[in-house]
Amino acid sequence: MSRRPTQEPAIDAEHDGEIHPAFGVAVVTRRSGGGRSLFQSDLLHTETVSLSVREAVRSRDLNHDWVHPGRRLVEIEMSLAQWGALVSSMGLGSGVPVTIRSTERDAFVPEIPYQPRTAENLREVREVTNRMYARVKEATAALREAIQAKKGVRATEEALGVLENAVAHVGSNTQFAVDSLVEAGEQVVAQARADIEAHVLEAVRLTGAEPSIEAAPFDAPALPGPVASGGEAADA
Repeated sequence: MSRRPTQEPAIDAEHDGEIHPAFGVAVVTRRSGGGRSLFQSDLLHTETVSLSVREAVRSRDLNHDWVHPGRRLVEIEMSLAQWGALVSSMGLGSGVPVTIRSTERDAFVPEIPYQPRTAENLREVREVTNRMYARVKEATAALREAIQAKKGVRATEEALGVLENAVAHVGSNTQFAVDSLVEAGEQVVAQARADIEAHVLEAVRLTGAEPSIEAAPFDAPALPGPVASGGEAADA
């Protein structure tokens, strides 16, 4: 593995500080506003987490380093459930789905249409059950014909075998599709639970009252207070 070249920081006269291609800051904010559609989430979210990565400028004053955020390189938005999965799954799996809001190339990435993925699971369950029903119906008709037309024992046994085979495959094929639908439903419940718990805990923080419903603690780092949708992100 080749070693990366080393480069000294340069002086940026405009910002009166040092710059370097590797200097950066990460800004985490919690956003509150109208329901937003997020990638791989079946809910419209009013509470989300935004993570942006910016270039950074370092200045020296009063015997301290001061780091200032510069040009935004990328911004992503997550549901509270996705945020919790991200911070608790370091080094595991293939990553957590997030919604890209802006990049260095695109200041504003187009919005995602609201298309719940559970609808796709439902469509697949309908397709599987319809296909299995059609196969059983066809095999039943063939068996009935063999019996009524008195085609003989061999033809009747063959038609019966086809029917039994079709019926045997109904359970395994439909079970897989149903299990996928159940899993998708459980993910929606987990997403909704994270959002509800966040609302309860925020109400407790603002009012000092005891929560009116019992909610398990949401396992994620503390977040800054929410800002209005579309507002300028604050440093975490």
